[in-house]
Amino acid sequence: MSDRKPRPRPAVQTIKSNSPLFWFTAIIPLAIILIGINFILNPIGASTGFGIPTHDPAAFPFMWIKGIRDIFSGLVVLWALWNGDRQIVATLFAFATIIPVGDGFVVLGRLGFEMPILIHWGTAVYMGVVSRLLFRGA
Repeated sequence: MSDRKPRPRPAVQTIKSNSPLFWFTAIIPLAIILIGINFILNPIGASTGFGIPTHDPAAFPFMWIKGIRDIFSGLVVLWALWNGDRQIVATLFAFATIIPVGDGFVVLGRLGFEMPILIHWGTAVYMGVVSRLLFRGA
């Protein structure tokens, strides 16, 4: 037997719904759920807004798949946020920042430096700032 004692777990820092940071965080998953719904119901308009216009009905299933994944991603972050564990929310949010960064590169490769890229990369910057505040315990 080992004499090593398990390390005590740090106290869970929570994030309360009356905190501005809660709502700054909630904006992104709520928006991504709405974007996902839009991709399911309006694939032409949603793909155009995304920065890769798709008018071919044969491509609509890919738009629906994206919509389903967006809804799932938003629900995962909202679940973590609702449960209030600041560290989990911060980690999920930081990891999720790769999505708008990657989306921006896809748009850059397709359209060049056009307006949709600013939306994707602006979202990534916003998420990075919010992630930092969540990790810092602001």
